[in-house]
Amino acid sequence: MMKLSVVGPTHPFRGGISHYTSLLVRALRRRCRVQFISYSRQYPAWLYPGATDRDPSLKPVTLEKPDATFDALSPRAWWRLPGRIALHRSELVVLPWTAAYWVPFFYVFLKALARDSGPPALFICHNVIEHETSGLKSWLSSRVLRRGDYFLTHSDWDRANLLNWIGRERAHRVTVSRHPIYDHFNAAEIDPATARARLGVNCERVLLFFGFIREYKGLRYLLQSIPLILDRFRVHLLVAGESWEDLRPYRELIEKLHLEERVTLHARYVPDEMVATYFAAADLVVVPYTSATQSGIVQLAHGFRKPVVVGSVGGIPEAVEQGRTGYLVAPRSPKAIAEAVIQFYSGAGGSTMSGHIEARLREHSWARLAEAVEAVGRQNRGTA
Repeated sequence: MMKLSVVGPTHPFRGGISHYTSLLVRALRRRCRVQFISYSRQYPAWLYPGATDRDPSLKPVTLEKPDATFDALSPRAWWRLPGRIALHRSELVVLPWTAAYWVPFFYVFLKALARDSGPPALFICHNVIEHETSGLKSWLSSRVLRRGDYFLTHSDWDRANLLNWIGRERAHRVTVSRHPIYDHFNAAEIDPATARARLGVNCERVLLFFGFIREYKGLRYLLQSIPLILDRFRVHLLVAGESWEDLRPYRELIEKLHLEERVTLHARYVPDEMVATYFAAADLVVVPYTSATQSGIVQLAHGFRKPVVVGSVGGIPEAVEQGRTGYLVAPRSPKAIAEAVIQFYSGAGGSTMSGHIEARLREHSWARLAEAVEAVGRQNRGTA
């Protein structure tokens, strides 16, 4: 059985990357012997844009018993980390790549790993080019990624971005495996009417914007689309997620458009035990990105069998079948968002689209991703 080391966040840290890493480890442990090294500290408090990087969930759904004694804020800890990996006799080290913040830490680690003739490193690239990037961030990120041995992306679009940085001669070192669907929340059915009552929503047609509120998510354009939708259908918009920016422009826009009775703004982190309630309340999940590499929110919505309206940017078109599992719309276009929502409510699309999403669960499974990671380890065996 292959031995692997996975280094990354898990509970009690919040966010999609923690859930992703935990679920990947869970799937890998069915196939491999996995050393899961997580963090005692992840970000300095002054740097994190939210209230805290700790997950407030009372019943977290992703617990994979890591070794959480590793201090990710200590360069010395990163320098010593290859020793712990050597004791496990790992054949591959799996690292999540998300943002330029990790450049100095991964640089120290990869240099130490090479010094000790350690196992190869596989970067799982959540965002080759991060959401709110700059020339400096891209330059630094490319320098660290070039030190990796193998790479996994979730779209052909991101694979192309990566090859621009590491060189096309290394294309055989890059695997594309689609982002798994997040289907790990409690599958027990919650009646939509009950869910809406819990959330204080009194409307038969409910749209959901879910996740951190950031400029690139396109919330302002969704708000601007609501009056256009209301010309045809009575709808209510639920906005659920912690804001990483000033909420005043959104509140002012809601007031300007007279949407106080049509928009519920829950600007706070949603704990695991409440996630299913929000998705049960909604017919359609709308996240009209203006820029993005991929979207964990799309995969979360599909885990609840909910179709999406999403900005057609980055690698997202590879994750959504137009008219079957969701609608791709032009970025920054309230009209395009409104047209997609009206199209959804004008037909009997809900149940049909849920069926199409159901059919994709196996294709976009965590087992499939674990197979892809294990295949990289076998590939390295063959070249050793």
